[in-house]
Amino acid sequence: MTNRFFAYSGYDENNIRAAWSNAIITFDTNALLNTYKMTIDARRQFLGVLQSFNSRLWMPHQVGKEFYSNRRLIIETELKSLQNTKQNFNKNLESLVAGVEKSAIRFRTQLTSDLKREVNALKEKISIMIDQSPDKMERKEYFDGQVLKADDQISKEIFEIFGNEIGQGFKPEEIMEIYKEGEIRYSLNIPPGFEDGATKTDYKKYGDLVLWKELINKAKSDSKPIIFVTEDVKPDWWERFNEYKRPHPELLNEFFLLSGQMILIYTYNEFIEQATAQHKNVPETSKALEEISAISADERKEMVRVMTGDLFLVKDNYDAKPSILLIVEELEGGYYFGYPVTHLRNIKNIGFPTISLGGKLCAVLVDTRMLVSEKVILSYVDTIKLNKVEEIKVFADNL
Repeated sequence: MTNRFFAYSGYDENNIRAAWSNAIITFDTNALLNTYKMTIDARRQFLGVLQSFNSRLWMPHQVGKEFYSNRRLIIETELKSLQNTKQNFNKNLESLVAGVEKSAIRFRTQLTSDLKREVNALKEKISIMIDQSPDKMERKEYFDGQVLKADDQISKEIFEIFGNEIGQGFKPEEIMEIYKEGEIRYSLNIPPGFEDGATKTDYKKYGDLVLWKELINKAKSDSKPIIFVTEDVKPDWWERFNEYKRPHPELLNEFFLLSGQMILIYTYNEFIEQATAQHKNVPETSKALEEISAISADERKEMVRVMTGDLFLVKDNYDAKPSILLIVEELEGGYYFGYPVTHLRNIKNIGFPTISLGGKLCAVLVDTRMLVSEKVILSYVDTIKLNKVEEIKVFADNL
């Protein structure tokens, strides 16, 4: 690597091409667990891509451990999804019938009767369509009574593709050292994993760091670069500016310093784009790409719900420090107005409205109204709610 600042300036095309020629390819837990959320056709395409690279695949021990730890929750959620959908349809259609009975047309008895009959027929038709869906998951495929089966068809296919190419993991004493290091790293917001430090209280908050250490060790021991595919979009893996993102430079730099190798980090869609550019025989992926994009979008919206009165971190440009923005008005088309917030009190803002964040009196700069899109807000998953004042204080102290 001739450019010592490649982590910040970006890899050049020659280095990327060289890495793709022999890199070890590995997938994060979330990317593999998404197979349970896909339709049959999309899942077949996803597994086909894995199969096409099976000679270069390797699964970190941490990924396999998390896969089985989180598998039950994913399956339970998916099993309930169609049932919940049917219940929601029925509820909405029942409300429609009630609306007909209360509306002005209730005196037109024949019309009212016809409408109710059509709505009930639609309700029955929708129920049949959901129950007969070819992509419907059957509980008996995954459970013996209340006990989750050790494996199912999806997990079997995934682990058959990886075969014996699975990491051994760390010894208990090595794990404890990683946890100790994690305490320091997370306190300084050193990636990866510091976002989990704010939301998880047990050893699981260090999962990303354990995975990271495995990737470094594998690259070093095999003297090969790593291609890492993840659907984790949090700021402890990526740097973002509006809709533009790149792998966190500190990760790329640390990886090279400790292993002597490159790491290329992609989301699944980016991986397919690069794989198609670098190789000729990539299987059909259109359905998998479409569904994974939808899954990722749904998960991000679930993580961040934009509401007036909430505080978010935003940037005016790529190199700027993040600003705390108080959302004050929702507009049409997915746009919002917000006011910047600062704890720096001076002659210019002393008369402005104030809010207390983490015990500090902060000024709301109502003369600097900013227009921000939902896409920009959603690109900063590290959202801060008003009731999380201790978290806000960390950011406010650094403004």
